[in-house]
Amino acid sequence: MNENWDISGRDVVPDLRALARPADVGASLLHAMLHSVGKPWRPPYDDVRKNLGIRSKQVAPELQEQAESRFRTYLALFRGLGLLYEDAGTLQSTDFGNELITHLDEQYQRVDDFSQELYTASCERLAQLVVPVLSRYQLANPLTSAKYPEGTDVRPLLAIWRAMRALDNKLHWEELGRALTPCLRDSEVPDAIEKIRNARMQADYDPSNPTLMESILGPRRPDAGKDQSDRLDTWFSRAAFKGLLLEPRDRQDGYRHLSAAYVSLIDNTINEPPPYNPTPDRAEYVRWLGTVSHRRTAANSHSSDRMVSSIVEKCRRYGDRQIIALVGPAGTGKTRTAQEAANVLTEGDPTRALTVQFHAGFTYEEFVGGLAPVNGTFVPSPGALVRINDSALANPDKTHVLVVDELSRADVANVLGELLTYIEYRERPFLVPGLSREVAIARNLVVIATLNPADRSVVNMDDALVRRLRQIEVPRDLDALEYILDTSGMDEALKIQVLDWFKGLPADAPFGHGLFVGIRNVADLHDLWHESLRYFLRRGGLTVYPEPERIEQGYSWRHHNNAIEGSL
Repeated sequence: MNENWDISGRDVVPDLRALARPADVGASLLHAMLHSVGKPWRPPYDDVRKNLGIRSKQVAPELQEQAESRFRTYLALFRGLGLLYEDAGTLQSTDFGNELITHLDEQYQRVDDFSQELYTASCERLAQLVVPVLSRYQLANPLTSAKYPEGTDVRPLLAIWRAMRALDNKLHWEELGRALTPCLRDSEVPDAIEKIRNARMQADYDPSNPTLMESILGPRRPDAGKDQSDRLDTWFSRAAFKGLLLEPRDRQDGYRHLSAAYVSLIDNTINEPPPYNPTPDRAEYVRWLGTVSHRRTAANSHSSDRMVSSIVEKCRRYGDRQIIALVGPAGTGKTRTAQEAANVLTEGDPTRALTVQFHAGFTYEEFVGGLAPVNGTFVPSPGALVRINDSALANPDKTHVLVVDELSRADVANVLGELLTYIEYRERPFLVPGLSREVAIARNLVVIATLNPADRSVVNMDDALVRRLRQIEVPRDLDALEYILDTSGMDEALKIQVLDWFKGLPADAPFGHGLFVGIRNVADLHDLWHESLRYFLRRGGLTVYPEPERIEQGYSWRHHNNAIEGSL
């Protein structure tokens, strides 16, 4: 009989402080055992061994070989800690064990999600740096030894993006080598795209058949032998910036696909292509090619990334029971922020996101569903909510997002209907009469809404709706305004004056930085006031903003009629 404390065989209490994965052998074994609850507990403990790799792609060397006696030793420890026990040959968990594994899994998942957000944000910033440079790259340039005819002005990487956007976001290497590579002028690219589009419409179209492709699209140019895919793929590699802008090269059909995450960035570049630079000077060309606006990656993206990350975190915490509402005045970027958050949540998959804009005439039938006229009769027609919800129900492991823009512009209570109740009580079905079916809101469907607090209908929102909104302010952004004015080319001295005025606006000013896009000089500021800003303060002879003088004060450009000619 002991007359003092016995000596523990070893100090093997697992270290559970790690954030991303189990920190030591004991923590790994505890994690594996808790995930093996309900499974047989007998040598060689296959279920536990299988689950040892649950938090890593490869099991750590110290976990690869575990003696059967070690499993029994650890079970004895965990049993003594009130976590696990064996009953009738089956591994069982206590309430403590159940709560612990839930906590650990949630913690690991939060870190995984945050890591993915950091990775996504990093790739987005990288893409913002890369795309403008790649779009400038010229086939004929002073760095190449190749000789091209006079007038060659094609930007090959920009041409590839243009073709992909026009052709279902994909391009085959045979299409590239037979239709695009012969283009030496930008003006020839649209005809090449149309040639590929017409070819794809043929019933027997098969880009993997060189003989057929020869007859439809013509010879490869240049023709470097029987199989030119690897050599042509170097153009895809450049247009992708390795694996950034195009999807990984893992398809067997030979097509390369544009990454959905960067479609809007590519579109902006296509719509505003860079000028052609005919300089023969190598150093000047390289400097021009590599020009980067540092403010674009600093002022503009930093505050935007923080806001998007915050919205994403709120969506993950509350999106299964509340509507995440982005609240702010006109021009603060609510819609863009909502769509960027949706892009992160859906991992850039456009099939898992849907945007709908409310307006005064928007109906329940358009949003939820009802009868719609088709060929002289009425048939059930699911609305935006039911369509994205059906997709979410069919793919329960992936987050889907419905973005409702301008939520407060519609008769919200009537348009949302049962959603007011069932956004909170997921998976409880409700009947949609016009569809003659029941609908249950999927737990993996997040609803993000935008609303302007100045809308009169906001005052009329009842408590039932307000209770189901998680309202997040999207404020005016001084850094974003500075980036906008820099991008527009505003003179530094004038820009400082505008920023000082903007910084002194009252907290409830009814507009934001976005209204200043494209504003370059005093004349633009004058026009902006008389054509836009003043209507946020007074409309139809009525004052709609209390104390408009607080905003008018300091905006001296509204009086600068005599200074306009000199600023043009």
